[in-house]
Amino acid sequence: MQRTPLFLLACLFFSLNTIQAQTKIVGECALEFSITKSNNTDTIGTKIVFVKGDQCKTILQTAQLYQSLYFNIQQTTASITKDIGTSHFLQVVNYPPQNQPNLISMKETMPDSTMTIVGYNCKNVELKWSDGIIYQIWYTTDIAATVSTYELAFKEVPGLVLAYTIIPLTGSPILYKAVKIDLSPIALSQFNINTALYQSID
Repeated sequence: MQRTPLFLLACLFFSLNTIQAQTKIVGECALEFSITKSNNTDTIGTKIVFVKGDQCKTILQTAQLYQSLYFNIQQTTASITKDIGTSHFLQVVNYPPQNQPNLISMKETMPDSTMTIVGYNCKNVELKWSDGIIYQIWYTTDIAATVSTYELAFKEVPGLVLAYTIIPLTGSPILYKAVKIDLSPIALSQFNINTALYQSID
């Protein structure tokens, strides 16, 4: 009978440690990535990601293009807005798109290595796809967002991706690296589109 309290205390201690080790899921966050050519560090632009519940908005900004993708993981379509000079376009597409490449392999390439990005310790993993494209990813298991697929390739990654290099079959690898993370609440207006400003295209 005297062993029962000790056994219960041991179970409680184990349970608390397990809870503390779990990834923290956040329902709202904003991420800003710098985009560079990884072979010469030339800056290409920025990518901003907003997550609020099931909603996600990504903004890709370069010298020639300002493009936003709006989607909800509970829906089957997404909206894309493109601002190119004085032209403004709106397109509704199936999301995720059909005929996506298949994931061939997923493995850690440097199991004992870590990198600190915007204050979070990150692990690495490499994804190879059936179209020949390779993603080299750094992610943290300390935190995860309710929408992780701001890149569809991140679906199987067990944490929040804070840096990734896309290696195409031809051309230069492109590095996306987080330079800022904000866990403050995000206004719903971030996900509104003023359709009167855009020309609809198929």
